[in-house]
Amino acid sequence: MLEYVSKNAIIEIVIHMEIRKMADEKKRKNPTIALILSAIFPGLGHIYVKQIPKGVILIVLNLIINFLLINPLEAIMESVGSTADMSTLYIVLGYTVAGLILWIYAIIDAKKTAERINKELEA
Repeated sequence: MLEYVSKNAIIEIVIHMEIRKMADEKKRKNPTIALILSAIFPGLGHIYVKQIPKGVILIVLNLIINFLLINPLEAIMESVGSTADMSTLYIVLGYTVAGLILWIYAIIDAKKTAERINKELEA
């Protein structure tokens, strides 16, 4: 009887370990997918790696920067054929640089976050 119980206990332990391994595999995040999603639109990679608040903040910041670019870009488009106002060009340059910094940060951070999550699951 004791032999039978110990075999059942071992089987239960093995089953439990396999279930946990499967659950950990579902929690793993592909860094390449996180990177690609953030390259498509800043914040999507963070949502993929379950950093919802950070992802939403990045999406909102990106939308704000893009929205703020609309009027200066329209002014530049209207000035085609004549000399554009330098202050408008500087505004466009500033918002473009801010958007690029946000975009690059989102790409790098989403990839590193996915790698960190995977490393923590291995430990």
